Amino acid sequence: MERMYEMAKADLGVVPQTLNNSNVTGRYYAAKDYRRALAVLQVGALAVTKTAKIEVFEAKDAAGTSAQLISGATATITANASVTEMTVALATVLANDAITINGLTFTAVATLSTAPITQIFNIDGDNTADAVGLAACINDATYGVPGVTASASAGTITLKATDPGETTITASSAASTFTIATTQAEAYVEVDGLGLSATYTHVGCKITSTGNGIVGALLMRGNARGAITQRVGASAVV
Repeated sequence: MERMYEMAKADLGVVPQTLNNSNVTGRYYAAKDYRRALAVLQVGALAVTKTAKIEVFEAKDAAGTSAQLISGATATITANASVTEMTVALATVLANDAITINGLTFTAVATLSTAPITQIFNIDGDNTADAVGLAACINDATYGVPGVTASASAGTITLKATDPGETTITASSAASTFTIATTQAEAYVEVDGLGLSATYTHVGCKITSTGNGIVGALLMRGNARGAITQRVGASAVV
């Protein structure tokens, strides 16, 4: 049986670090013995309107000589759109303020309603109570958001996939009483064939973020022409 560590060479594409409206390029790795590459971007906090982008570059050596973008090898995460986890902070939500989560709209009302609970009940203006009410709506088995679980604490809701890795989350609101922020997101770029330009022999990752938060990238090289040996500080096979 072929082990997963024998199927792809895993390396630090970009060491996890904080970027503040900046970019960083990782090391370049030899591609001559591989037919594919997969770069996986992992992002921490991203405020609304901010983005994080991963690109795969080719170079002529490990030093990055004459580095250039491989055509089409780019993917961009936009805050609050198809992300892994996010928060929604409530600040004195008013009647008729609404938030949309994965296409379902939840609207605040001033008086308790017997209508389907796709509504939050902003009765006393208490952010903590309002957040609990909204979370209950999101989690409702009938009217809630499929595949998403909400938890409320001190006026802020955290949204996660009920089954990690099986659902992404998109949220938006025109009301300033909801502050939506991404806390976790990921993207990937796969380069199939690794048909690099003439005299180009190495590949590497570049991350560009317009936000202020932690980013990192894993670079995997696969379909090797020979046996793969991982070079890591520690390992275990069970």
